[in-house]
Amino acid sequence: MLSGDYDGRVLVADTRRISVTQRQAALDGAFLARQGKTGAEIREYLEQDGGNSDIFIAVNTLDLLKKSGRVTAAGAALGSMLSIKPVLCIRSGKLDAYRKVRGMRSAMQAMIEGLREDSRRLEGERLFIRAAYAGDRQAGENWQAALREAFPEYEIGLDPLPISVCCHVGYGALGVGIARDILTEGEAK
Repeated sequence: MLSGDYDGRVLVADTRRISVTQRQAALDGAFLARQGKTGAEIREYLEQDGGNSDIFIAVNTLDLLKKSGRVTAAGAALGSMLSIKPVLCIRSGKLDAYRKVRGMRSAMQAMIEGLREDSRRLEGERLFIRAAYAGDRQAGENWQAALREAFPEYEIGLDPLPISVCCHVGYGALGVGIARDILTEGEAK
């Protein structure tokens, strides 16, 4: 809506991304601008490429999912008692359940398996992987180390989850994003 006030000088791209993959879209846009692409070309690329990314999030507590109505009170109580950790997937702007597992170790393994599926789907592309965490930096660093072990061929970054995600998934959640990487060697990531 606001872009209309700037006579076509401001363009909005709907990348259908959030968090670490949205960060990558911003870096991709800046890279394309340095390559001399027009705003319209950059927007077109970002919108077409938006579906080439996934985010997996392992929720450590069901409290906020219960408060938002995404999980019933009975489901949250049973899930907490059995240490059930939902692993969610954000793909093309849509949030879906990926798996339900017992314990954070199993949730981490489920996210690694999801990344492996994605890396096969995007085979032949340069990819980036970024670990993310909600509130507990040490847990985030441990998660990053586990990802580095699982994917030694990638440089694995680490970011805190944005508050727009944390308010839904709560403290202790872990996440990971994967997307195509168009940046050339030596570009800032």
